[in-house]
Amino acid sequence: MKNSKTSFNFRSLKIAAIAILLFLLSSSGAFSFDYKSYRTATAPVIDGIGDELCWRGAQWASINQPFDGKTLPDSSDFYGRYKIVWTSSRLYVLMEITDDKLIDNRVNPSDNYWEDDCTEFFIDEDHKPEGHECSTDAFNAFAYHIAAVARDKANYTNGSILNFDSPNAINHVIDLGNDCNTGKALDFDDHVKVKLSKSGSKYTWELEFKIFDKNYSTSSTVNSPVTLTANKVMGFAIAYCDDDNGRRENMIGTIPNHNDYSGKYPFYRFTNEFGTLTLIDSVQSTTGLIDKNSSPENEILWPNPVDNFLYIKPISNIRIITLSGLTLISQRTENRNAPIDVSRIPSGIYILEATYKSGKYQQKFLKR
Repeated sequence: MKNSKTSFNFRSLKIAAIAILLFLLSSSGAFSFDYKSYRTATAPVIDGIGDELCWRGAQWASINQPFDGKTLPDSSDFYGRYKIVWTSSRLYVLMEITDDKLIDNRVNPSDNYWEDDCTEFFIDEDHKPEGHECSTDAFNAFAYHIAAVARDKANYTNGSILNFDSPNAINHVIDLGNDCNTGKALDFDDHVKVKLSKSGSKYTWELEFKIFDKNYSTSSTVNSPVTLTANKVMGFAIAYCDDDNGRRENMIGTIPNHNDYSGKYPFYRFTNEFGTLTLIDSVQSTTGLIDKNSSPENEILWPNPVDNFLYIKPISNIRIITLSGLTLISQRTENRNAPIDVSRIPSGIYILEATYKSGKYQQKFLKR
């Protein structure tokens, strides 16, 4: 029989070891972030609204890591999240940012652009660890700085501030090129289509990106975006620069703190500090992830893929069945957009079958 004191000490040591391990795993050195983006059959309209069906099935991810070694600002000052879908020719991002005060005091887009409210998108097309800031490494990755404040596109260097819905409004996009002089940052407005809308202190960003590889050249008149394909992995990160008093006070991102401006691998100079973005082949569209047989009343289920709850417009009876025909859930729904709890079924592909007076409707979905 074991000595109870010895057993207690062993348990205590085990608990302490687990606590230390969890602490180490929570450090930035053990952090690994991969966003899985699903293909959409129909590209969203870039209007800053984000009400297309493809966005319903995409998964939200948080912008909640302080880049600059500071504590996160209060959620009323800043809160951010995003989701991504793709087609063979473009990458699409929907982003929601809560920012209690937007400031853009620098009229010329290349004037200390990181100090004003802006979002930075880091995109490394081939996911290869290497430098990317400027000079010969300039286009190993792109670090697009996108202004949160819209200005008049008719006057690039001295445009007045406009409302987001103005026909002449543009949120300028810039990044360093071969010249490492920040005052000569490049105009990349043609790389990213941007539109914002505002509701109180919440701003909805909708963006369309052309993805270029490291062969991009400023001296070329023909730089073609790469064709996006299933299972492609790219380096990816987002950071939001928050300016409340005339210069950047916080930089909040999708990856943990990298307070190493003078270190060996500062996050803004090396792609190995990014997370990853994986393109998944399953299609999101009005027909669901994969297909549907018929939809006499134009029913749509969402989100797809799903974690815990599916939603569908009013129907009589529904079944969730496996691809082999085994019924896992059978219930009757009466209320509009009533939730269907799928949290307990294993990950995999299933079929939702809805019965109408005019017949049956089936749609496949992915349970994560």
